[in-house]
Amino acid sequence: MRVAVLGAGLQGSCLAMDLASTGFLVDLFDRNPACMTQASLHNEGKVHLGYVYGNDPSLRSARAMVEGAATFGPLLERWLEIPMSRLGRSAEFNYAVHRDSLLSPADFEVHLRRTHEIVVGRIAPGDYFGLDLHQPPRRLRAPELENDYDPQVVQTVHRTSEVSIDPRVLAQTVRDRIAADHRITQVLDTEVVGVGLADDRITVEFIDRGTPAVADYEYVVNALWDGRLVVDASAGLVPPNPWLFRVKHFLMLQSATARLPSTTIVLGPFGDIVDYGQGAFYLSWYPSGLQGSSSGLEVPESLRSLPGEASHEMRAGIVAGLASITPRLLEVPVSDMDAAELSGGVIFAWGETDIDDPSSGLHSRFETGPMSVGRYHSVDTGKLTTAPLFAQRVGDRLRAAQ
Repeated sequence: MRVAVLGAGLQGSCLAMDLASTGFLVDLFDRNPACMTQASLHNEGKVHLGYVYGNDPSLRSARAMVEGAATFGPLLERWLEIPMSRLGRSAEFNYAVHRDSLLSPADFEVHLRRTHEIVVGRIAPGDYFGLDLHQPPRRLRAPELENDYDPQVVQTVHRTSEVSIDPRVLAQTVRDRIAADHRITQVLDTEVVGVGLADDRITVEFIDRGTPAVADYEYVVNALWDGRLVVDASAGLVPPNPWLFRVKHFLMLQSATARLPSTTIVLGPFGDIVDYGQGAFYLSWYPSGLQGSSSGLEVPESLRSLPGEASHEMRAGIVAGLASITPRLLEVPVSDMDAAELSGGVIFAWGETDIDDPSSGLHSRFETGPMSVGRYHSVDTGKLTTAPLFAQRVGDRLRAAQ
């Protein structure tokens, strides 16, 4: 049985590996020359435990993240056929409550406690990168906080067991695994423009190096990122909610002398620091790194590339914003900071307003997952954390339909 999977990011690649492992033949489409080159590569790689979703008091977003985190490692180990330790992991995250946070320190501490109960009740020992998750997030004492953060800006800090994986390592590992699987055919440098539904077949319409073409399949899964809504529209699927595309940039720093704590700053338009080890760091400051946003069906071409004249200002803004949180960033050698790579990608989420709005849909991540209409399936990944879980769910649907 041949299946078309549209989009070769982590979601599409996981689905291709899952289906191939149970005998399906998969054509994996992507408009880029390789798998895992866009959103799956251009993010911090965090495997969420739900702690950041403190503005969803229902805990549905936290539960969705914990469900994804519980299966992330076991599923990838099965498909990649390597232990997760081969992919490495970051230093464990601190959660720093900014003085301008949408949540008070007390409210955020309640959220951490409630979410931790979900974590220990759902994730089996060892399944989350071999870490012991039974220890609850711990509030740092004042001397500990002041060692890494500016106490005039940061109100409280909690140390958690949450980690990231380096998306560059993950991407290359997935590419190698996909290339070695004879049941997966990569259809790259090819832009999918639509699908056609029929009772017994489904067609994929695409442009292959400038030439329009059509191919028939028994099933099609749309795992595109910023192109998903356009293809869904060709299948007659209407988005269930308003949405927002955002284009955000970050710095990848390599420095042998930097000593920066993995940190997520809550809750609002702030940022993250990730220490991947071996001197590799991810630096993101939302107000400076945000290039623009759109509520159109697809991202405007004007947002797909960073104007050269804006890059210097963006770099400086990211460093200044994060240095206001952890001043030791200013100790990083200027030569290392100048060599840091400015990169970025598209973020898709339901909601009409940005993250500084307490009622924004961006504070929720539970209305995601696969949607099916006959032989056509469309997957809203939501976060990297839930991609393997959603791949398994779609794979189970196709296996049940055989």
